Amino acid sequence: MKKTRRIISLLLCVMLVVSMVSVAMVSTSAAAANPYSEAAMALDAEYAYDGELGALYTPESTTFRVWAPLATEVKLNRYATGSDDEEGAQDLGTVEMEKLMDGEKWTGVWTTTVDGDIVNTYYTYSITNPNHIYKSTATKTVETQDVYSYAVGVNGDRSMVVDLKNTDPEGWDSDNHVFTDEQTDAIIWEVHVKDFSYAPNSGVSDANRGKFLGFTETGTTLDNEGVISTGIDYLKSLGVTHVQINPMYDFATIDESGDPTQFNWGYDPKNYGVPEGSYSSNPYDGNVRINECKQMIKALHEAGIGVIMDVVYNHTYSVDSCFTAAVPEYYYRMAADGGYSQQSGCGNDTASERAMYRKYMREMLKYWTEEYHIDGYRFDLMGVHDGETMNMVRADMDEIDPRIVMYGEGWAGDTVYDPTTCAGTETFMTTQGNSTKLSTRIGFFNDQIRDAIKGNVFHKEEGGFVQNVKTAAPGINFGIRANTVGKARWHAVTPEQCLTYASCHDNYTLYDKLAYVDQAGTIANYRQRFADVVKQNKLTGAIISSSQGMDFLLAGEEMGRSKDGDENSYKSAATLNMIDWSLLKTNADIVSYYRGLFELRKAFSPFTASVTEADGGNYKYNFDTSSTGSVNPIAYTIDNQTEGEWSKIAVIYNGTNVEKNYRFTKATSGVTDDSEWVIVANDQVAGVQSLGEVKGRTFTVPAYSALIAVDKASFEECAISSDFSTLTINSVHEKTGEVLSTNTLIGKPGEGYSVEPDGSIPMEYELNSVEGSTTGTFTAEPQTVTFKYVDYVPERFRAPQGDVNGDGVVSLLDATVLQRYLVGMKELSDDQIRCGDYDQNGITDITDVTLLQRYLANLIAPTYTVTTRYIGRQDDGTVKSLATAKVEKYRYGQEYTTSPQTIAYYKLDEMPANASGIVNKKITVNYWYSYSVASPKMHVKHSGDQTWAPNLWAWAYDGSGQAINCYDGWPGLQLSNPDENGWYDVTFPIPGGLNYYFIISNNGNPQTKDYGVVDGQNVGISYDDYPEIWVVIQDDLVGKNNGDWCKYYNYNPDLEN
Repeated sequence: MKKTRRIISLLLCVMLVVSMVSVAMVSTSAAAANPYSEAAMALDAEYAYDGELGALYTPESTTFRVWAPLATEVKLNRYATGSDDEEGAQDLGTVEMEKLMDGEKWTGVWTTTVDGDIVNTYYTYSITNPNHIYKSTATKTVETQDVYSYAVGVNGDRSMVVDLKNTDPEGWDSDNHVFTDEQTDAIIWEVHVKDFSYAPNSGVSDANRGKFLGFTETGTTLDNEGVISTGIDYLKSLGVTHVQINPMYDFATIDESGDPTQFNWGYDPKNYGVPEGSYSSNPYDGNVRINECKQMIKALHEAGIGVIMDVVYNHTYSVDSCFTAAVPEYYYRMAADGGYSQQSGCGNDTASERAMYRKYMREMLKYWTEEYHIDGYRFDLMGVHDGETMNMVRADMDEIDPRIVMYGEGWAGDTVYDPTTCAGTETFMTTQGNSTKLSTRIGFFNDQIRDAIKGNVFHKEEGGFVQNVKTAAPGINFGIRANTVGKARWHAVTPEQCLTYASCHDNYTLYDKLAYVDQAGTIANYRQRFADVVKQNKLTGAIISSSQGMDFLLAGEEMGRSKDGDENSYKSAATLNMIDWSLLKTNADIVSYYRGLFELRKAFSPFTASVTEADGGNYKYNFDTSSTGSVNPIAYTIDNQTEGEWSKIAVIYNGTNVEKNYRFTKATSGVTDDSEWVIVANDQVAGVQSLGEVKGRTFTVPAYSALIAVDKASFEECAISSDFSTLTINSVHEKTGEVLSTNTLIGKPGEGYSVEPDGSIPMEYELNSVEGSTTGTFTAEPQTVTFKYVDYVPERFRAPQGDVNGDGVVSLLDATVLQRYLVGMKELSDDQIRCGDYDQNGITDITDVTLLQRYLANLIAPTYTVTTRYIGRQDDGTVKSLATAKVEKYRYGQEYTTSPQTIAYYKLDEMPANASGIVNKKITVNYWYSYSVASPKMHVKHSGDQTWAPNLWAWAYDGSGQAINCYDGWPGLQLSNPDENGWYDVTFPIPGGLNYYFIISNNGNPQTKDYGVVDGQNVGISYDDYPEIWVVIQDDLVGKNNGDWCKYYNYNPDLEN
């Protein structure tokens, strides 16, 4: 009873303090007394523990320690395997744990020691705790994995006793970190493990596709053709310094024993100290995922590439977590009313200002750094963490190596944090607005330059500077110097505090966003190569690489990567998310441009400066255009005093749709009529080699492009060498000589290339011949490939398809022959009759004669558009457009097909008769919809003795994948007034024709999984099958079973008996 009295005494003290004192809570929304915060702070004061926790293994014995200061009982459960479904599964017994004392004082830790070598066995704890940290009399016992898990079984439900030295791959002892000298030297390529190698054309072996080991294969090539390098060889050649790997710790939203096609970004933490099992070859053996994760890191290091780990300490997948099982509500921020704070938007915010979560974060980050040789960290929603903790993490990393990279999302939000930290200091958050309180080597994503470049990420129709929006110029100008100068939206103290980027895993890919705006929302195929979008993509890269701060890009940005317009692909199909390595051929010019930009960035230190000009930087920026006004182009020069580098460069960004002859006018720019320049970046090529020379103040800059020039004297003095040579790809009209497009690739001699016709060449032309080798290797000398085009002639109007009389041409003579045949004056063979079927309807008649005559008179175009419209009928008889029309161009005679959209609250009337067909004129396809609302009726009851009133959260997805919620705010509608049989009844509105989804919760926590989601895919529950649905809460599973604790039926299960 002694241990129980101690806990009750502590809780009574907390309750007394709360009843007498009004605590000033710090929140962006309001200040209020908070008993949950006070209870957590009291635990910190009494039980904060500095020692080791988890399973402390030696071959002689293993000591288990778990911090559970509210618990009345803790047991260690031992197992032979990580789940009961495996061969050899065996219960190895249960051990009562005891309190770990420090003299007469309890540490809050429970411990036990198991003698003998028990490596590779599994364990859990059964912890009996009060239901709540504050004002709770009831208790419950929960079986859980260890908070300090370093190895786990399948799906992370059981921890494993591990000997970490046995997980090291061969050569691990000689593996070394890969760092850049300064954080701002980093060029970071963000990638998801599965995205990297899941595509068959990656050249990675089937066994390793989508896995950690996909990074370890060298010599891979596109489609295994042996020409264009893919995978880690590609990364090495690209010139990036680091990869940022999206969550690779153990996350909850993939069933590791399930279908390998499952996909999730992984921002759903379950076990922070363990690699994700679905990325390993065997998720059942806890050693394998560790070994293979280390193999991946080692392979990247051997390629000279640092590894940045994307960490998500701001929330857990669910509050049904090992943290809650250990100490209910301590690790999470709670509102005064008992709800969970959720700035994260994920149902909970963790409390980094508290002693034991601060300790946990710091120890885990040191562990990954030292055990896995991680080279840097990206902090998801870093603004949820308190700044004192983050400064401590920075200091921890500095003790290991100050070159470890740290940055994150410093967005401000509404989180309910303790007024003071466990150290007694005033709590502040790690947000952009608090940059002056934070280490200058904790970087922030710069959303200002991101939105200035391409338009607001939350408004897909909005363009940015690179698409002729001059009002976006100030955001570019601030970002050029990493938001360190001027009254920017947020201020970075040094360039190291800024991460400069245009795209990441969130929102649209850069190419998709640019394409949507470029095509005014009518886009039918995001993966089409659009000439202007390609230019805008290159200009974006030029702005990022020539701006200060860390250089960051989403994997594939440099090859025009698309996700078909999916704005939030976090659980979309792996086939949609994966990198399509064929883009290395389709958009080889974009790839080459980025390679050159990276070479140029590394050659000119002001771009990568870690200190500002005002604080001793060895450089000076001189803006010729306004740094705060709405301008386009933007032009400036940079003076550089670094020995051995160029002394002056001029930079111009032309985001307009026309060529500009820009003239420098300000004396401060240092540009005169006698200035001599060497161009090192234009609309085609970037790098350190001469692309031509200019004298004077005026530079010609093509539409949607950048120009960077070096003063000639220092260019010649420095004589920076480059291994790159060029391959120019011309597309010309064979008869007129008109240049339809020119693209230039760069590569090192001996590297393979394979080029294809430019996909942005208008359909009005067709390829006739090729001059030069389309597949080969780069040589020291420049090479050229020329694709020669002619005017497109529809197949029906060329020989032999439309040559009725067989003379080798299609002319009026064929129309005359047809006319004579139709009036019975001439006989034709079946083949000749088919040649005369110009409208391709299976009948040769006078219509075909007229059609041929119209074509010969140039009254028929070689291409036509198909416009697909989505129109809704309202209840009052009016009509309205329901979605942006899609416009797609086809060649005459091509087959076309269209499809309906799923549109919220509307149901398709019927398929239009011309939904598909053959293009022989301008075509409009109208999909008509009628307003429709479905109202499923739901009945909910408990299976046992629990009596809490359930909350219902229900929703559907519209055609664009956006959720349509039935209720205004989480946790939705609390049900009331059960009938005599215990059923709660509710009817909720769902857009007609859409499947629906639901969650049941106890006022938000615990909550079920998303019912309607199957293997990570949005399948939904069909209203046709479930217009009325009965949901039974399995009381014995509430808060367990990964949220799957309801059963649902399309009939009343009570009637089964």
